[in-house]
Amino acid sequence: MFQTFRENFRRHTLLHDAVFIVIGSAIVFNPGAFFQFVGYLIAGYLMLLGLINIYDDYKIKKQTGSWGLGFVTGLIFVVLAVAFLFFAPVIVSILPFLLGISIVINGLVQLTFALNTRQTGALIYSILVLIAGAVLVFNPFKSLLVLMQVFGFILIFMGVIEIIGHFRNKA
Repeated sequence: MFQTFRENFRRHTLLHDAVFIVIGSAIVFNPGAFFQFVGYLIAGYLMLLGLINIYDDYKIKKQTGSWGLGFVTGLIFVVLAVAFLFFAPVIVSILPFLLGISIVINGLVQLTFALNTRQTGALIYSILVLIAGAVLVFNPFKSLLVLMQVFGFILIFMGVIEIIGHFRNKA
């Protein structure tokens, strides 16, 4: 079984790495469009789940004569899909702000610790954490886009390194 897993993993390594590079490039060159695409993808997935639940429950209704919980969960998924489709930009734009608030709070706790223990390294760290949190609070969307671009570069780097490793291990 382990041998089969290893062979499948090795066989699909290049595809996996190419996907990393493509997704990383999409994030680096147009992070806003990537967010929008992910929003549509999530909304589509929720819609598909909803429609499948409704259809499955409809088949059961034909047999039993009454609707079950599948209809209700299907409707909930459909409503969530529509809500996510329309409110995804709002949800995405609020998350960095909330993350920034939590980082600022963490930075304040770290600062209190650093001042009480008089550790220079901890003081510098807490100030850096406070600055990072403040940047996220006062410029949330741009900060998120920069963070996503860094993530994109990491994906590209991982894909390239794994492809190089793949060909080195083959030789």
